[in-house]
Amino acid sequence: MEERLTHIKHQNGFPHKALKMLFDMTGIRAQDIDCVAYPFLDWRKQKELLIKSYLDDLKKNITNPHNILPTLSHQASFLKWSYKAISDHRRFNIELEKNLTDLGLMPKLQRVEHQLSHAAAAFYTSGFERALILTLDWYGDGLAGSVSLGSPAGIERCHSIDYPHSLGMFYAQVTGALGFKMCHHEGKIVGLAAFGDPSVLYDTVKKKFEETEETYRYINAMDFTFCQRLAHRYHREEVAAAYQKVLEDVVTKLVRHYLVKYQQTAVVLAGGVAANVKLNQRVHEVDQVEKIFIHPAMGDDGSGTGAALYLLAKSGIRPEKIKNVFFGPEYSHQAIEAELKRFRVKYQYYEDIEDKVAEKLVQNKVVARFNGRMEYGPRSLGNRSILYSASDPSVNDWLNKRLNRTEFMPFAPATLFEYRDQCYIGVSGAENAAQYMTITFDCKPFMQEKSPAAVHVDGTARPQFVTPESNPGFYRIIKKYHELTGIPSVINTSFNMHEAPIVCTPEDAITTYLDGKLDHLAIGNFLV
Repeated sequence: MEERLTHIKHQNGFPHKALKMLFDMTGIRAQDIDCVAYPFLDWRKQKELLIKSYLDDLKKNITNPHNILPTLSHQASFLKWSYKAISDHRRFNIELEKNLTDLGLMPKLQRVEHQLSHAAAAFYTSGFERALILTLDWYGDGLAGSVSLGSPAGIERCHSIDYPHSLGMFYAQVTGALGFKMCHHEGKIVGLAAFGDPSVLYDTVKKKFEETEETYRYINAMDFTFCQRLAHRYHREEVAAAYQKVLEDVVTKLVRHYLVKYQQTAVVLAGGVAANVKLNQRVHEVDQVEKIFIHPAMGDDGSGTGAALYLLAKSGIRPEKIKNVFFGPEYSHQAIEAELKRFRVKYQYYEDIEDKVAEKLVQNKVVARFNGRMEYGPRSLGNRSILYSASDPSVNDWLNKRLNRTEFMPFAPATLFEYRDQCYIGVSGAENAAQYMTITFDCKPFMQEKSPAAVHVDGTARPQFVTPESNPGFYRIIKKYHELTGIPSVINTSFNMHEAPIVCTPEDAITTYLDGKLDHLAIGNFLV
């Protein structure tokens, strides 16, 4: 939320603006708050855990005399990164405690271990009675991931992925090696991988893992030069494809092992690695998996939610399945019109704005939609979205250029829920996950023929299934578009310029609409 108000992508630090907006929206004041949940342990404890991880890793690597030089390089990288991580968490901790003290909330602070926060976010929002819970990220409180069991009794951890054997770091390394920003542009690698042949470098990359009973363990994890050498020698598509395939194989073996061991059929995921929508498809395709759910804000942006839900469940109140993610601010008719007048743009009021938007989409117009409450998480799901016909495959080139984006994935489709089986293969058990654009499916010929702009080169798409309950206005737009064209899907991409956060306010919406040179802006009941 804070990034949407500061206009700084991945804003960190204390959420001053978001907290003020929360107080203004709800009427709640600091004295009304019972508990402050924070999804990390104290920085001193994290320092202790990192030192333990470092020493454990050193003991494992130093035993091989042929490994001395690689080990020294590896450990130097480990120390360098650990120092930065501890420094960052110390700084965040000082800022957190100062601001909570100023608000009179410091005595109400409760810390929840990081992987447990991710696990709670995934499990308690899924609505599943029981599930295998998988969390995967770069690092959090001494670990790089976890496997837990969720049940009516709570969350019980059954396996930890020790740091630095991190799949989040594994994927971040190839992101950086291919010229993109680590912990920021991993989604581009997922799209890029579809253009390459994974078999070219699969065996080479797989050697970075040693097989265990449960899965494969990432070894010499701090060697950042390995993928850099591959990136210099091979096409980036081949490097990306190999890393993606290895990631899929490592994770699916882990999932399969624990599903069988604990006789589970439902899987829930969170942590930054769970943003990999193709990986999520592969997990869903594991034979034992009948149901899957991915927390909509799967990265650290959702870990605070998980910490709060964990403490809520611990108090005896079981959180309920989420029905939508429209938790952000909304703006009145008067506030929207005041901004339109201030910008001196042409606009017209329509009672039936949804029908008007659908008609513009039929005319192959690009329509930005700003309506109701803003979405929680990294995906635009209809209320802060740019819409277009999915029948024009050239849109991936020209609209990306307008928005200053350089993407390898096609735009994602929003599809009427009742037509999901006509468009996609194997959606059973993932219907709820797909309401939040967290998983890909193979596309059926109907989808490939009628909505080619939303189908990737590998024949997959990352849809949003739209229901009348989840987003009534957005549903009406697609429903009307279907009535006019026979096509139940439209392009839905986030309403923002490249490297900028998704728009939050009417001012943001109008500015981005003008900067992107889009055809129309449907803002509230006004069409610009």
